[in-house]
Amino acid sequence: VAWCLLLAFIEQLQASTMATPTARSILLASPPGQFDLILEDIQSIAPKSLSEDLDVSALRAEWAATTGHAIVESSAADDTTDESNGCIDALRKAMDDYVNLKFSSPGVRAAHQVKQEEGDETITITTYAERIDLANHSVGSWNACYTVNPSLGHISGSVSITAHTFENKGNTQLHSKMSLDETNAECITSNDNDDKQLIWAKSIVKQVQAWEDKEVMDKLTDMYERMNNEYLKSLRRVMPITRTKMDWNVMAHRVRITLGEGHDKDKLKHQH
Repeated sequence: VAWCLLLAFIEQLQASTMATPTARSILLASPPGQFDLILEDIQSIAPKSLSEDLDVSALRAEWAATTGHAIVESSAADDTTDESNGCIDALRKAMDDYVNLKFSSPGVRAAHQVKQEEGDETITITTYAERIDLANHSVGSWNACYTVNPSLGHISGSVSITAHTFENKGNTQLHSKMSLDETNAECITSNDNDDKQLIWAKSIVKQVQAWEDKEVMDKLTDMYERMNNEYLKSLRRVMPITRTKMDWNVMAHRVRITLGEGHDKDKLKHQH
């Protein structure tokens, strides 16, 4: 993992009191699936005292909670409540179907939670998905959180996306967070019958899907399509230092190479 610059910075701070907080910040910024790899790198260059000062278990738990990764590590039992709630049960079933359909690509690991805190009317839906492909130098994660008020018929949410690529000494992370403004939804109570609760749950998931398709994926696709001509254009030279535009004609380059090789052979003949 190409964290060379940050790790070199830690190395410079080995003898200072800033080493521990710096290492902690780097670990908490670890891309998906790379917390332990970065920890190994830090431990390999840091003094033993730094490793002892770091509460690795607490840091790993904080990182997992912050990124959403903790959801895939938790068991289904974590979603259970003391008392049966038809609305939550219906919403869990609808989310099961949605997550299994939406995040079914090979290599993707996904999970969700539907919870309601005691004494709170709102229900929280959290979805996390990740694809770790270290062999091809790329990882990514999706963390969505939605707040539903069944009695008032309101729903709002946010989606956080992380992408990390590291290859040929490059190391780039993309972090994108999109807020989804509160909108109206159908109202429901725990006293309503099962059929009505299931219909309500499906309508909530339908809103989630609409947001994720139109407000998230469509906007990301548009951003990627415009990135080359708009966002990256300002970072590149319009003209090379030679003031001559690069000719991307492959055949022309092959001809130049061939002519160059012939010229070198002629020079060798004259030398002999």
